[in-house]
Amino acid sequence: MDYHFQRNYSGRPEAHFSMDHEAMGIWLTEELGSNRQQLEHLLQVVDSLEKGQRWEYFDDGNDYRLHLTRDHAEVRAALLDTEMGCDEMEELDYYDNESISHCGLDDFKTLLVCWQDFLNI
Repeated sequence: MDYHFQRNYSGRPEAHFSMDHEAMGIWLTEELGSNRQQLEHLLQVVDSLEKGQRWEYFDDGNDYRLHLTRDHAEVRAALLDTEMGCDEMEELDYYDNESISHCGLDDFKTLLVCWQDFLNI
């Protein structure tokens, strides 16, 4: 999973990810952003998953849903869970990379720690 962080012209933090993980970058930028409390909470959740204290975790954001298990993380556009006709779903096939991303829990934890370090700069 390749990514880099930057601040836009107004100083807002942004995450940019490689093509197969674009949804992760959108989630990080739009849903988590610079919310340090939520970031700390997610790091605690990951820790509890690693220690076997919980099986999974769900967080419904405005546009994306986060699902964590003991071994993986998934970011999924909420739009994918709405009822649509077949023609509408076919049109969205081009946007799969922006709609859903997966990675291992250890990679997700590393991502959160890197984002935290970036925000503290």
